[in-house]
Amino acid sequence: MKKKTASLSEEAALRLIVEGTVSETGTEFFRALVRNLAAAVQTNGAWVTEYLPETNRLRALAFWLGDKHLDSYEHDVPGTPCEAVLTERKLVHYPDRIVEIYPQEPDLRSFNIVSYLGVPLFDARGEIMGHLAVMDTKPLPSDPRIISLFEIFAARAAAELRRLRTERELRGREEQVSALLQSVMDGVVVLDATLRIVRVNPAAERLTGYSAEALIGQDSKWFLAGESAKLIANCTNELTGMPHDARHLWIPSQLTVLRADRTRFPAEATLSCFENQGGPFYTLILRNVDDRLTAERQIALLAAEREYLRGERAQDSVLGELIGASRSMLEVRAAIKQVAVTDATVLIHGETGTGKELVAEAIHAASTRKTKPLVRVNCAAIPASLMESEFFGHEKGAFTGAVTKREGRFSLADDGTIFLDEVGELPLDLQAKLLRVLQEGEFEPLGSTKTKKVDVRVVAATNRDLAEMVKEGTFREDLYYRLHVFPIMVPPLRERGDDVVLLANAFMQRFSERMGRQLDPLHREDLHRLASYDWPGNIRELQNVIERAIILTHGTRVNLTRALPVAGVSFPDNEPETESTDKPRILTIEELEALERENLRRALDACGGKISGASGAAQLLGVPASTFSSRMKALGVLRHGEQEKRSS
Repeated sequence: MKKKTASLSEEAALRLIVEGTVSETGTEFFRALVRNLAAAVQTNGAWVTEYLPETNRLRALAFWLGDKHLDSYEHDVPGTPCEAVLTERKLVHYPDRIVEIYPQEPDLRSFNIVSYLGVPLFDARGEIMGHLAVMDTKPLPSDPRIISLFEIFAARAAAELRRLRTERELRGREEQVSALLQSVMDGVVVLDATLRIVRVNPAAERLTGYSAEALIGQDSKWFLAGESAKLIANCTNELTGMPHDARHLWIPSQLTVLRADRTRFPAEATLSCFENQGGPFYTLILRNVDDRLTAERQIALLAAEREYLRGERAQDSVLGELIGASRSMLEVRAAIKQVAVTDATVLIHGETGTGKELVAEAIHAASTRKTKPLVRVNCAAIPASLMESEFFGHEKGAFTGAVTKREGRFSLADDGTIFLDEVGELPLDLQAKLLRVLQEGEFEPLGSTKTKKVDVRVVAATNRDLAEMVKEGTFREDLYYRLHVFPIMVPPLRERGDDVVLLANAFMQRFSERMGRQLDPLHREDLHRLASYDWPGNIRELQNVIERAIILTHGTRVNLTRALPVAGVSFPDNEPETESTDKPRILTIEELEALERENLRRALDACGGKISGASGAAQLLGVPASTFSSRMKALGVLRHGEQEKRSS
């Protein structure tokens, strides 16, 4: 019974990693994480910390020991197992007798700790933020399964800690901006897209004689006299057409401000545009000439830092969609972060359904072009006769049916990113024109004699061997090398190990919520099915299988039998098929024994001959190991090794 409990904890752990903490953030996230981690690896305690370099101490974000949380726990780093984790910057494991290794560490004795496993948590710059560790009152031998679970929990802990630090820095920057607005001597008025006032600082209140409550929500012309309101409206229209990094105008002594007491005074101002939540906002700074430059530099610097931090948070969000803790997926994530900040052309290799488009989205979201469009083009879905028009656009009358002028995909992607999926499907004549855009940044739309310049970052993807196509003469060699600046290989699902379980659980949660279903976690039999299948359709096939299984499910237990028939490890459906309306035939005792004998053999084959324990045939059938062994003996079922031994 004890082994069954441990097994259930292992199965639940994989689900908890994706689902168990999804509704929690901050402190409650870490408290749930360490509690679930201790349960998953069956240890007495687990804790996640934040490193305080100024004092060389670790402060517990959450500490689970025994059956309760320890609050407000801090510890010096020197002379502890944690010191090895931080100094060696890698996973450290003491399987037994840790007190003999650290005899001066009092908490090890007071907590009766015998074994320890810890790993550092890094920020985006590779600096140590803290660490995650488990400890036990009994030996903790090296077990690849436990190490794998532990590293997945560590990845989740590091991601949450990075998110909290980013939000903390963002709040600090926003507080600085707010403090600056409160302290500067110039009046600052923030306008929305309709030119209504959404924020003012105390200096603006003093200049106009209105309170903030009276100004907020009013049209800007409320405090601008004469032609000043029309001038501001014209300037905002002009800003909209400017490049993103140059949206600011100097308005020298052309504004007249109308005070609450109906008196007026001339003002000079700076008007700038920024975007928030997908819409434009305008900052109008009414100031004296002496203080203008200093205030503008401070506000611009703090605003730029705030936008950078927001971009970091958006990048983490997109990367979070790349579910997986396998080594190959960690390498993909690292490659994305490395290349995204450049403008290098990226070629994504991978089989159909591996998530190449998601990789392209992550590259764009982490780049300096993230506020500009990401234009997607599926080269295999566009007829060859329309490709040039789709890519480069056309003038009115350029060909039959061109009744209006049309912008091409490259024009739409100007200053942004274009994603060319299935780039190996491009015809040779279009490959030459694509090469020109990559090298020169220019092209001519169909029917036009004017050359158009664009600044576009290209990310391409293919499931074909382009190098072999170059040898065959179906793909240009010069275009291949121009695209192959930074290749990223997205691994097939069959090479990603336990990622299939993480992805299946994530799809389970997504589709069950979408369908309004309350479902049990996937059964061990189903997890074995997932791990035994080759997944020729990769993640897309897995997603379809999970959705189909949920649709076919009656009740709360999801059964993959009909959704995923796997040769060699399939089991009978819960609901037998009936191909005729005849009464079912009654089986003889010999036929029943033959069915049972075959079922036992299938279970042994599925579990590699293992009978008892986790992933054993007895557990697969839901019977005690002693019962399984006795039925084998009674029915004359032998394992492969025993058969070979007897035959020899």
